[in-house]
Parts: sequence; structure tokens; C-alpha cells
Amino acid sequence: MGQGHQGIGRQAGLIAVSGCGAKGPACFVVETHGKRFMLDLGYGPQPGLWPDVDRVGRIDALILSHAHRDHAGGLDLRGKIGNPPVFASASAVRLLPAAIGAQPLPLAGEADVLGIRVRTGRNGHAPGGVWLHFDLAGGFIYMGDHSVESLIYAYDPPPAAATLILDASYGAYDAPLAVCIEQFAPVFARNAALLPIPVGGRGPEIVFHLARNRSQLPSLGVDLRAALSRMASEHSASLHPDVAPELTRIARNAPSITDPCGLMFTGLADAADGEAARLVAKWESEPAPEIVFTGYLPPGTPAQRLVNSGRARYLRWNVHPRLSDNAALVRAVGATTVIPAFCERKHLAALSDAFAPARVTMDTPLDLQ
Repeated sequence: MGQGHQGIGRQAGLIAVSGCGAKGPACFVVETHGKRFMLDLGYGPQPGLWPDVDRVGRIDALILSHAHRDHAGGLDLRGKIGNPPVFASASAVRLLPAAIGAQPLPLAGEADVLGIRVRTGRNGHAPGGVWLHFDLAGGFIYMGDHSVESLIYAYDPPPAAATLILDASYGAYDAPLAVCIEQFAPVFARNAALLPIPVGGRGPEIVFHLARNRSQLPSLGVDLRAALSRMASEHSASLHPDVAPELTRIARNAPSITDPCGLMFTGLADAADGEAARLVAKWESEPAPEIVFTGYLPPGTPAQRLVNSGRARYLRWNVHPRLSDNAALVRAVGATTVIPAFCERKHLAALSDAFAPARVTMDTPLDLQ
């Protein structure tokens, strides 16, 4: 899972504390010019899974790629790494606990973080989500999560870099979003399904697609309605042009979830909590409505249990890059060393073939040179 180290002891180096070689919380450490930066500090996605930071040592700054739980849900561990200042895009800061006192970074621009120039760009994945580019060792990029296919989130191509940590959540999977949409068509046509979704990720994406392509708006949970309103106002800079007014219309006009009919969207995505948990508990012993999960199925969650039992089904809606997207990214930035994150080691051979001639590794510590 992770490797704890008091210091890398090099001019510039990298360790993967968590998130490399297995599906786990994001947490990486970069050391350069005597400063130690932690990139993300997540929790999950499996219940109870925390990064092991006990031997990491003191961190000078914690920089977050976005506010999703598996990238920013481990902030309670800051005391173990010296309570470093937290940096995130101004939009993502609004999604973090106010007590954190996070300092804002530009959504697309550059900033000085403890004397190191850090460039940012929108990652196409989440409200306030950014990739991070460091001016060190020929350029170093941490993508966090990203997508180039999003219907609502904008993506800014990153600059050149010799070393790249990319989002390999989908391993060697390469089907485009258009294929996913085709697979959802029968579910949408039946018009009777509960879809537990992440309200700050693929939930707004799917609802936006339906609003643009159907005469009838889906029913929304309270959490998703609030998230759509917030995205259209506070996070509009993360969106493609003309998306915000449509999200406002959906939030204002979509019906609430009452009876088990129509297409219903609410959180949480794994139905472990929130309105989705209540509705799944209420309807799982009934033949209807259909229950459809659209993302990762964490072990031990209702999502995994219902799919394994056959009561629910799983259909993927792309919110991470496909294999060909990542191969194009490696070529575009000119990376010579690639660290695939957020996937299991069994995908390493396929990723190595796709990203050749770049060196592809999941092993750290790693010199950045």
C-alpha cells in the first residue's frame, strides 16, 4: 500500500504513501530543495481505509488536487505530519471544513508555494479539481483524478514534464463515454430506477445528460439538488461554458424523490449513508425500482452487496481517463517516467505497453531527475 519514510534524502524525490499499486486513498510526498510537500491526504474508498502516515515525518505543505473524500478525507491525520498548511484551489477550499484554514490556489494559473512554483489547471473531474505541475527535475505533474470526456467539467491540458503521476483508476479499460451512454439507454427508457451517485462527480454529469436529452427531468435527492445549485454558482469556473444555467434550471425544476417511480438520483454513491442508504433499505426487498450503481463498489458496502446478490446492477459512467486518454497524455507532456496511481499492480504490464517508451513504475522512493 504505502511506504513511510522520514525523508527522501535527494535533491528531488517522490514516495507513494498510498494510492500506488492498489485501490486506496491518495497520498504522495514530493521532496525538493529541503521542502516536503504532501499531495492529497485521502480516506477510503473502502470503509476504514486510511493512509499510513505514521513514519512519513514532518510535512511543510499539504496540497489537495480536489475535495473528494479519497483525496481529501484524511485531513484528521494532519497532526501526525506536523499540521502543515493546506493549499487547494479557491473553489475546492469552499468544500473543505472552514477550520482547516486552507489557502487558495488558482484554478488555472500559477502560485508560489514555499518558494516552489506550482502551476495548476482544471482536471475535468470535480468542482475545484486541479492537476499540479512543479518546476523541478525537468517538470513533475500530479494529475490527481482527471477526465477529458466530461460533459460538464472543463479540462486544461498540462504543460511538459519529465515525471507524471497519472490517474489509472480504470486500468486498461478503453471504452469511450459514448458507449457508456448507450448502455444506460435501456435503464433510462424504462424510467424506473434508483441511482445512488456522488453528488459532486458523476451524479451531476448523468442528470445533465438526461436534462439535455429528455423532456422529463429526473427526481433529485436533497443533497444532489443543493450540490447542483452550488456548482452553478460557487463552482461555475470549473464548468464548460453554458453548463451553469442548465444546472440551475435542473435544481429549480426537478421533482423530489417520493414514490419509487421515474429516474431517481441521490447520494451517497455506495448507499452506505444518506438518502440513498434509506431508500435502498426500503426498496431492496421489493422487485422495483431497479437499482443501478455507476462507480467503484467498495468492499463491505451496500453497493457491493446488492450487485453481488443480483438485486442491483453496475453500469460504468466514465469520470476517469481511459487507457488511450492516458497514453495521449504521456505523449503530450513528454513524460519519460510514469507512475500509474489508483489501480492494482496487475495492470502494470498493459500500462507499460501503452505508455512505451516511457518508464512505467509503481515502486518508490523514486529520484526525480
